[in-house]
Amino acid sequence: MKSGRRHSTLTFFVILVLTMLVWGGIAMSEVREFSLQIRVELSGFDKSRYAVVQADSSLTLQVESSGYRALLYSLKDDPIVLTLNINGESVRRASRQGEHGNQLYRAVSVNDLGDKFSNELTERGMRQVGSAKDSLRLVLAERKSKVFRVDISDVNISFAEGYGLYGEPTVSPTEVTLYGDEESLARIEKVSVKKITINKLMRSGRFYLDLDTSWRKDDVYASADNVVLTVPVEQYVEREYSLPIEVAGLDSTVKVNLYPDKVMLRVWVPQRDIASVTVGHFSVVVDYRDVVAHADVLKARLVRFPQMVRVHSLSPEEVKYVVIK
Repeated sequence: MKSGRRHSTLTFFVILVLTMLVWGGIAMSEVREFSLQIRVELSGFDKSRYAVVQADSSLTLQVESSGYRALLYSLKDDPIVLTLNINGESVRRASRQGEHGNQLYRAVSVNDLGDKFSNELTERGMRQVGSAKDSLRLVLAERKSKVFRVDISDVNISFAEGYGLYGEPTVSPTEVTLYGDEESLARIEKVSVKKITINKLMRSGRFYLDLDTSWRKDDVYASADNVVLTVPVEQYVEREYSLPIEVAGLDSTVKVNLYPDKVMLRVWVPQRDIASVTVGHFSVVVDYRDVVAHADVLKARLVRFPQMVRVHSLSPEEVKYVVIK
């Protein structure tokens, strides 16, 4: 008798469990309405130039889905993210003067975002039936700005033997705009790159240099965090030129004989310019005013030479003279 009762009880529980599973399966297959939170990421504005005053970071949608789909979505760590460019055609724009200056207002209707939601929801077996908000909103405050020329004085460059700078280093961009409040910007005297040493260059190169951003502690932002330094490099060859000495400011009634009347100029010439650099590109003079002042000797000065040439020495640097009237 006891065995029969135990069998009846077990049968009852099995039937009860099966009934609950069938009932649960029917309930889970039914389409129901529930709330779904969408994460919103707004883009399309310069985050350095504008401070965010207000931004909708989420949107709650009313969706329809089967219980199974809703359960699977809740178990997965796969939130729906809406990336919205505020420069889109459907975005409403406005500008007003606020407490801290010019403010930009951007808004987009949730109804206009239907196509953006549709694919994401369909893939998850859901359908949108409503929204807790009519629109998504972004309010930006325009920061004050100040333009600085980039200082590269902390860049130390050395060249391999026989090589040197050909022209001048260039920086791009040459200027950087800082954004912040007036008080913070007023404390900043210059924008410079971080100290760096570039050793033994043998060829032209481009170097990405980070700015010294110590001013960030004052809630200041920049239009760029780094600049590109271009360093033109060329191999140089030693050359010597024998040059006649001219007398500058000479009175036409007198003649000055120089001893010697020529100097030897020693220079370094870029490899690419060797053929084009000739004696005619140089000019050495002494000043007749020194003769009038009865100087013992006259100093020879190199007054004209090609810009790309690097002068090493002029010999002799002083010459004797005789005035003939």
